Amino acid sequence: WKNHEDRFESWASSSISFVVPKASFALPAHLHFEEQVTAVLLTEGKKHWQFIAATEESFRDLQPVEGLKRLEQAFYKLPIDVAHMHPVYVGTQSKGDVLLPPRNWVHLAYSFEDSVSLLFMN
Repeated sequence: WKNHEDRFESWASSSISFVVPKASFALPAHLHFEEQVTAVLLTEGKKHWQFIAATEESFRDLQPVEGLKRLEQAFYKLPIDVAHMHPVYVGTQSKGDVLLPPRNWVHLAYSFEDSVSLLFMN
């Protein structure tokens, strides 16, 4: 039990909450460069996710925003905008679902409804 408790405390100590109104995006399409595992628990609402592998070609076609000072990269275009050139994976997250976004993939979430989610990182 102690081993599991330590793991939970590690995850719980690195968490962020997002409250997003319906019919909107919380953030632009973006990519995190860190090597940590992320889990997204949706506690209210429903979200539609888009994922695209981060390659030189997809970076170019998504049109990166230049000059960001944070450790992530944002893009002007949505993954679905370049689906005719690159594979884009989509999925719906419902209340109670936990999503484990793939590392180093560009991603975007659209809220169909008012939503509340908790992002856990280790």
